[in-house]
Parts: sequence; structure tokens; C-alpha cells
Amino acid sequence: TSHPNPSSTSSVARTAAAKRTSTALPKPASLSVDGSALIAQHAVLTGSHPISVGASVVLHPHSKVSSAWAPVVLGEGAVVGEKAAVGVIGRVGEVVEKGKEGVLLGRNVVVETGAVVEAREVGEGTVVEGGARIGVGCVVGKFCTITSSTVIPPYTMLPDYTVVYGASAERRIDTTLRSRADLRETKMLMHAKQIEVFKKLIPNNVTKW
Repeated sequence: TSHPNPSSTSSVARTAAAKRTSTALPKPASLSVDGSALIAQHAVLTGSHPISVGASVVLHPHSKVSSAWAPVVLGEGAVVGEKAAVGVIGRVGEVVEKGKEGVLLGRNVVVETGAVVEAREVGEGTVVEGGARIGVGCVVGKFCTITSSTVIPPYTMLPDYTVVYGASAERRIDTTLRSRADLRETKMLMHAKQIEVFKKLIPNNVTKW
């Protein structure tokens, strides 16, 4: 029987380690994380601008927060789902002036699985459903719903309680939610309970940061 060459084995190990090091994303230069936040294993925070993670924020596994092009602020109770991304993304052939467009998620904003948010601001209680994309510079009001796979073009302004839906991104106002403070309160109470469930189910890796 042939035995592996120890020198070749160690060489492979060194190569693999070097590859892991080269592909690892750098931590943000300035990172502020509230002690009550939940940052799951394999969640990524990276970039050269500041990132602020507020109280009871939840970052699911494989979520990504990037401040490569601009600062990011995640307000109290914001939730970023698996494979969702928050932060301005510079693309080939696209001019994005570094540091000009920040990203702010307001209190209790939910960004569901696979959604991408580059918006300048997303207001309190807004839900960005799975696979939706909100372009750079957008300002989204409070208690809006961006339905699954909807694309909001850059620099769009959406008033409070707007529901955006369909392939052509049609809009309507949720007049019931707008007129019913009790419904908004119930919605936020349910959100708070959901965060408590996440904290019980998802191991917290916040000390890494």
C-alpha cells in the first residue's frame, strides 16, 4: 500500500488555509453592536464604512451586511433573513460615489430570505419579502410591504403604508393599516415575539464581533 507524502499533504493543507484566508471578507473598520443583538454563525458583516447594529437586531445565517460603499445602520428589532443582503453594492460599469449613500433600516424592519436592500432608508415596520430588491437611494416609508421578487428602481420614494406588488411593481396604499393603530401595535407585538423565538432557536455568535 502506498502512503501519502507528508510534505505534499502539508502543502495541500497550507494551500487550503491560504485560500480560506484570501476569500475571508474583512471585518468593518468601525462596528458597533448592541449586546442584545443576535448574529448567527455564518452571518457576514464587512466593509470599510461604519456599521451599527441596534438592540434586538437579528442577522440570520448567511445574511450579509456590507458597508463597502456606504455606512449601514440597523435599527432596533430589524431582522435580516438567510441569504439576504443589506448595503450598497458597487457593480461593474455602475458609478456609485463612495460614502454618499448610506443605508438605514428603521425599527422592526424585516428583510426576508434572499432580498437585497440598498435603499437610503426603510421605515419602521416595513417588510421586504423574499427575493425582492430595493435599489440604491430609495426612501421607503413606514409599514410598507414590498412583495416577493418585486424590484424597486433606484431613487424611488414610497410613502408610508405602500404595498408594492406584481411584475410591474404596482402600488396601493394599505388604508386599513394606516387607519388602525391597534393593528400596527399588534403587528409589532407579534414581531417582538418572533424575535424571542429566534433567540431561542438560533445560536448567537455575537461575541465574535
